[in-house]
Amino acid sequence: MLSPRIEDYLEELFLLESTGRKITVTDLADRLKITKGTVTATVQKLVELELVKHERYGNLHLTDAGRRRGMTVFHRHEGFRAFFHELLGLDRDHSSEMACSMEHYIDPVTEERLYALLEYFRKARAEHQPWVDEIFLAIEKPVLIVPVPLTICDSDSEGAILRITADEPLRKNLAKKGFVIGAEVKLIDNDNDIFTCVISHESVNLPLNEAATIWIQQPSK
Repeated sequence: MLSPRIEDYLEELFLLESTGRKITVTDLADRLKITKGTVTATVQKLVELELVKHERYGNLHLTDAGRRRGMTVFHRHEGFRAFFHELLGLDRDHSSEMACSMEHYIDPVTEERLYALLEYFRKARAEHQPWVDEIFLAIEKPVLIVPVPLTICDSDSEGAILRITADEPLRKNLAKKGFVIGAEVKLIDNDNDIFTCVISHESVNLPLNEAATIWIQQPSK
Protein backbone atom coordinates (compact mmCIF):
# COMPACT_ATOMS: atom_id res chain seq x y z
CA MET A 1 0.00 0.00 0.00
CA LEU A 2 1.29 3.42 -0.97
CA SER A 3 0.51 6.50 1.09
CA PRO A 4 -1.66 9.27 -0.42
CA ARG A 5 1.39 11.53 -0.49
CA ILE A 6 3.40 9.01 -2.51
CA GLU A 7 0.48 8.64 -4.92
CA ASP A 8 0.37 12.44 -5.31
CA TYR A 9 4.01 12.36 -6.40
CA LEU A 10 3.34 9.62 -8.94
CA GLU A 11 0.32 11.44 -10.32
CA GLU A 12 2.26 14.69 -10.76
CA LEU A 13 5.18 12.85 -12.35
CA PHE A 14 2.74 11.16 -14.73
CA LEU A 15 1.23 14.52 -15.69
CA LEU A 16 4.65 16.13 -16.12
CA GLU A 17 5.78 13.21 -18.25
CA SER A 18 2.73 13.68 -20.47
CA THR A 19 3.99 17.17 -21.40
CA GLY A 20 6.95 15.58 -23.18
CA ARG A 21 9.60 17.56 -21.33
CA LYS A 22 12.39 16.38 -19.06
CA ILE A 23 11.41 16.29 -15.37
CA THR A 24 13.59 17.63 -12.56
CA VAL A 25 13.23 17.79 -8.80
CA THR A 26 12.62 21.53 -9.21
CA ASP A 27 9.70 20.88 -11.57
CA LEU A 28 8.14 18.44 -9.13
CA ALA A 29 8.64 20.78 -6.17
CA ASP A 30 6.95 23.59 -8.09
CA ARG A 31 3.97 21.42 -9.00
CA LEU A 32 3.52 20.13 -5.45
CA LYS A 33 4.29 23.53 -3.89
CA ILE A 34 6.82 22.12 -1.42
CA THR A 35 10.57 22.46 -0.89
CA LYS A 36 13.17 20.76 -3.06
CA GLY A 37 14.60 19.10 0.06
CA THR A 38 11.30 17.41 0.83
CA VAL A 39 10.93 16.29 -2.78
CA THR A 40 14.47 14.89 -2.87
CA ALA A 41 13.84 12.77 0.23
CA THR A 42 10.58 11.39 -1.15
CA VAL A 43 12.06 10.76 -4.59
CA GLN A 44 14.73 8.63 -2.93
CA LYS A 45 11.98 6.54 -1.36
CA LEU A 46 10.29 6.21 -4.75
CA VAL A 47 13.59 5.02 -6.22
CA GLU A 48 13.87 2.41 -3.46
CA LEU A 49 10.32 1.26 -4.26
CA GLU A 50 11.36 0.96 -7.93
CA LEU A 51 8.67 3.42 -8.99
CA VAL A 52 11.06 6.16 -10.17
CA LYS A 53 14.53 6.37 -11.71
CA HIS A 54 16.69 9.37 -10.82
CA GLU A 55 19.56 10.11 -13.21
CA ARG A 56 22.85 11.51 -11.98
CA TYR A 57 22.33 14.81 -13.77
CA GLY A 58 18.94 15.30 -12.16
CA ASN A 59 16.19 14.05 -14.48
CA LEU A 60 13.39 11.89 -13.11
CA HIS A 61 11.75 9.02 -14.96
CA LEU A 62 8.83 6.86 -13.94
CA THR A 63 9.31 3.12 -14.12
CA ASP A 64 6.55 1.11 -15.77
CA ALA A 65 5.08 0.30 -12.35
CA GLY A 66 5.25 3.96 -11.29
CA ARG A 67 3.70 5.11 -14.55
CA ARG A 68 0.79 2.71 -14.23
CA ARG A 69 0.14 3.75 -10.63
CA GLY A 70 0.33 7.42 -11.55
CA MET A 71 -2.13 6.89 -14.38
CA THR A 72 -4.50 5.04 -12.03
CA VAL A 73 -4.51 7.90 -9.53
CA PHE A 74 -5.01 10.42 -12.34
CA HIS A 75 -7.96 8.47 -13.75
CA ARG A 76 -9.55 8.30 -10.32
CA HIS A 77 -9.06 12.04 -9.87
CA GLU A 78 -10.73 12.72 -13.21
CA GLY A 79 -13.61 10.37 -12.36
CA PHE A 80 -14.34 12.10 -9.07
CA ARG A 81 -13.86 15.56 -10.58
CA ALA A 82 -16.35 14.76 -13.32
CA PHE A 83 -18.79 13.31 -10.79
CA PHE A 84 -18.75 16.44 -8.64
CA HIS A 85 -18.77 18.85 -11.58
CA GLU A 86 -21.04 17.14 -14.10
CA LEU A 87 -23.46 15.30 -11.83
CA LEU A 88 -23.52 17.48 -8.72
CA GLY A 89 -23.00 20.80 -10.49
CA LEU A 90 -20.09 22.01 -8.33
CA ASP A 91 -17.60 24.45 -9.87
CA ARG A 92 -14.44 23.04 -11.43
CA ASP A 93 -11.98 24.20 -8.77
CA HIS A 94 -14.04 22.85 -5.89
CA SER A 95 -14.66 19.62 -7.80
CA SER A 96 -10.92 19.17 -8.28
CA GLU A 97 -10.22 19.84 -4.59
CA MET A 98 -12.81 17.23 -3.59
CA ALA A 99 -11.35 14.77 -6.07
CA CYS A 100 -7.87 15.24 -4.60
CA SER A 101 -9.13 14.31 -1.14
CA MET A 102 -10.92 11.15 -2.32
CA GLU A 103 -8.85 9.74 -5.18
CA HIS A 104 -6.66 7.67 -2.84
CA TYR A 105 -9.49 5.81 -1.11
CA ILE A 106 -11.45 4.15 -3.90
CA ASP A 107 -11.24 0.46 -4.80
CA PRO A 108 -11.31 -0.85 -8.40
CA VAL A 109 -14.93 -2.05 -8.29
CA THR A 110 -16.18 1.32 -7.02
CA GLU A 111 -14.07 3.07 -9.65
CA GLU A 112 -15.61 0.97 -12.44
CA ARG A 113 -19.12 1.71 -11.23
CA LEU A 114 -18.35 5.41 -10.90
CA TYR A 115 -17.27 5.55 -14.54
CA ALA A 116 -20.28 3.47 -15.61
CA LEU A 117 -22.57 5.96 -13.85
CA LEU A 118 -20.79 8.89 -15.50
CA GLU A 119 -21.10 7.38 -18.97
CA TYR A 120 -24.78 6.60 -18.39
CA PHE A 121 -25.37 10.20 -17.30
CA ARG A 122 -23.40 11.65 -20.21
CA LYS A 123 -25.32 9.54 -22.71
CA ALA A 124 -28.65 10.61 -21.18
CA ARG A 125 -27.61 14.26 -21.28
CA ALA A 126 -26.56 13.97 -24.94
CA GLU A 127 -29.98 12.46 -25.69
CA HIS A 128 -31.67 15.29 -23.76
CA GLN A 129 -33.40 12.90 -21.39
CA PRO A 130 -35.82 14.92 -19.20
CA TRP A 131 -34.72 13.27 -15.95
CA VAL A 132 -31.28 14.89 -16.30
CA ASP A 133 -32.80 18.36 -15.82
CA GLU A 134 -34.93 17.00 -12.98
CA ILE A 135 -31.78 15.85 -11.17
CA PHE A 136 -30.23 19.31 -11.33
CA LEU A 137 -33.43 20.91 -10.10
CA ALA A 138 -33.56 18.45 -7.21
CA ILE A 139 -29.96 18.95 -6.05
CA GLU A 140 -30.09 22.75 -6.27
CA LYS A 141 -32.65 22.76 -3.44
CA PRO A 142 -32.05 19.45 -1.64
CA VAL A 143 -34.47 18.24 0.99
CA LEU A 144 -32.32 16.29 3.41
CA ILE A 145 -33.74 13.79 5.85
CA VAL A 146 -30.97 13.54 8.40
CA PRO A 147 -31.82 11.52 11.50
CA VAL A 148 -30.37 12.84 14.75
CA PRO A 149 -30.66 11.44 18.28
CA LEU A 150 -32.91 13.19 20.76
CA THR A 151 -29.83 13.90 22.89
CA ILE A 152 -28.63 16.62 20.50
CA CYS A 153 -32.03 18.09 19.59
CA ASP A 154 -33.11 21.49 20.85
CA SER A 155 -36.19 21.86 23.02
CA ASP A 156 -39.42 21.84 21.01
CA SER A 157 -37.81 19.79 18.25
CA GLU A 158 -40.22 17.29 16.77
CA GLY A 159 -40.40 14.77 13.99
CA ALA A 160 -40.91 11.16 13.03
CA ILE A 161 -38.70 8.46 14.51
CA LEU A 162 -36.47 7.14 11.71
CA ARG A 163 -34.10 4.92 13.70
CA ILE A 164 -33.96 3.17 17.05
CA THR A 165 -30.48 1.90 17.87
CA ALA A 166 -31.26 0.29 21.23
CA ASP A 167 -30.58 -3.39 21.82
CA GLU A 168 -33.04 -5.76 23.41
CA PRO A 169 -34.61 -5.60 25.97
CA LEU A 170 -34.39 -1.77 25.93
CA ARG A 171 -35.84 -1.65 22.42
CA LYS A 172 -38.87 -3.65 23.58
CA ASN A 173 -39.35 -1.38 26.61
CA LEU A 174 -39.24 1.70 24.40
CA ALA A 175 -41.80 0.16 22.06
CA LYS A 176 -44.17 -0.29 25.01
CA LYS A 177 -43.91 3.47 25.60
CA GLY A 178 -44.75 4.18 21.97
CA PHE A 179 -41.24 4.75 20.64
CA VAL A 180 -41.37 2.84 17.35
CA ILE A 181 -40.26 3.64 13.80
CA GLY A 182 -42.61 6.18 12.23
CA ALA A 183 -44.08 7.50 15.48
CA GLU A 184 -44.16 11.29 15.92
CA VAL A 185 -42.28 12.58 18.96
CA LYS A 186 -41.64 16.04 20.38
CA LEU A 187 -38.81 16.90 22.76
CA ILE A 188 -40.11 19.31 25.40
CA ASP A 189 -37.10 19.76 27.65
CA ASN A 190 -33.79 18.34 28.83
CA ASP A 191 -33.22 18.75 32.55
CA ASN A 192 -30.15 17.06 34.09
CA ASP A 193 -30.05 14.48 31.31
CA ILE A 194 -33.73 13.63 31.70
CA PHE A 195 -35.45 14.14 28.36
CA THR A 196 -39.12 14.98 28.55
CA CYS A 197 -40.98 14.00 25.39
CA VAL A 198 -44.52 13.89 24.14
CA ILE A 199 -45.49 10.82 22.14
CA SER A 200 -49.02 9.62 21.38
CA HIS A 201 -50.27 12.60 23.44
CA GLU A 202 -48.45 11.21 26.48
CA SER A 203 -45.59 12.88 28.37
CA VAL A 204 -42.65 10.52 28.89
CA ASN A 205 -39.35 11.09 30.71
CA LEU A 206 -36.35 9.33 29.22
CA PRO A 207 -32.90 9.00 30.79
CA LEU A 208 -29.94 9.91 28.56
CA ASN A 209 -29.08 6.29 27.69
CA GLU A 210 -32.60 5.78 26.31
CA ALA A 211 -32.90 9.13 24.53
CA ALA A 212 -29.59 8.48 22.77
CA THR A 213 -31.11 5.49 20.96
CA ILE A 214 -34.04 7.39 19.45
CA TRP A 215 -33.29 9.19 16.18
CA ILE A 216 -35.77 11.58 14.60
CA GLN A 217 -35.88 13.44 11.32
CA GLN A 218 -33.93 16.67 11.66
CA PRO A 219 -36.28 19.64 11.23
CA SER A 220 -35.86 21.54 7.96
CA LYS A 221 -34.17 24.93 8.33
